[in-house]
Amino acid sequence: MKRVKTFDIIRGWCMFMMVWGHMLSWWMISQDSWLTSSLHSIFGDIVGIGFLFISGLSAVIFFRSRLSKAVVSMDYSEDQVRNEYLFRALLILAIAIVYNSIISLGTLDLLNIWKWYIPFTISFSLLMSFPLLSTIKSYRIIIAMGFWLSHYFILALLLPYQGEPNTFGVLYHFLYNSIGLHPILLYFSFFLIGTVIGDIIFNIYLITDQEERRLALKNEFLLPSFIIGPILIIIGVLSLFPSFLTHASFSSTVYSLGVILISTSILLIIEEFELINAERSYRFFFYFSYYSFSIYFAHNVLYFVLFKRTNALTFWIFMPLTFLIIILLLRVIYSTLKDSASIKAQIGKLSVRLAIHVKKRLERIEIKNGDLDKN
Repeated sequence: MKRVKTFDIIRGWCMFMMVWGHMLSWWMISQDSWLTSSLHSIFGDIVGIGFLFISGLSAVIFFRSRLSKAVVSMDYSEDQVRNEYLFRALLILAIAIVYNSIISLGTLDLLNIWKWYIPFTISFSLLMSFPLLSTIKSYRIIIAMGFWLSHYFILALLLPYQGEPNTFGVLYHFLYNSIGLHPILLYFSFFLIGTVIGDIIFNIYLITDQEERRLALKNEFLLPSFIIGPILIIIGVLSLFPSFLTHASFSSTVYSLGVILISTSILLIIEEFELINAERSYRFFFYFSYYSFSIYFAHNVLYFVLFKRTNALTFWIFMPLTFLIIILLLRVIYSTLKDSASIKAQIGKLSVRLAIHVKKRLERIEIKNGDLDKN
């Protein structure tokens, strides 16, 4: 399957917006915190849900592509595909735990070792979704809806026990530390929905004939998205108005999913039907996508640059200058180091090596057992 630029743009945009949002939180003086809260209300859930959505979509396309390779290759098996996928998830989990541990040391709070930052949520989503990738798409949608709705009931049940040293308090910490981040019950839903869309897209882009592919894209994804997306937006906006601007509320998550579906559809139309040449814009977001994990961990240094030193006016001077420096740095890194500076790419390479190591080890054990049987 060819590389679809739309998904790089969405992931790159989410990373760009995350860095921008953190600049607002870290740099803005308290007197102008209204700007931070306003922009976070408008974009916060779209960014978080969008990143989990595109992660699920990318994960299933990776998995299906590897399975297709296993079908035609004598040296590549379904077991190796499974191991690559699981090693990738476990490596992300290990990196997330290291990151959380550094945060816990910096904040002098060991409880922050278990905290639902994006890498932590993605690793668990990868592990939890693996047994479901062999199920039909409608079943995954039902499970996603179950997680989505049950999140609000479980949160209401456990919230009174936050911080208490009992079973419910521990369960709250396990599921919701902290509620302002990306707790697994809610955000796994959008990762799983992403796997459903990924399956649809993967099958469409297996079609080599352009006209046939465009027709399939229109009928199987674009038309459903342009019907479902606006309905979700309307429900989100009108349900308990204006709670669609409240972070992680039911209205906000419904609204955000609708925006993501429509945005993905528009970008796919532009790309597939070649309506405009947006190569420069693509390259900009490509860097943020390609180095997404690297940027996620490295951008924390911005916390110390202008901490609480900008106001609602000066922020719009320093923010563009900072992004200009970041994009120039990324271009230099890409031209010189390529994937050597990409944590995501290195995770992929290491997962392949580990899967090959397991395969060879199992083959040696089988040979050894065979020799013992002969004796």
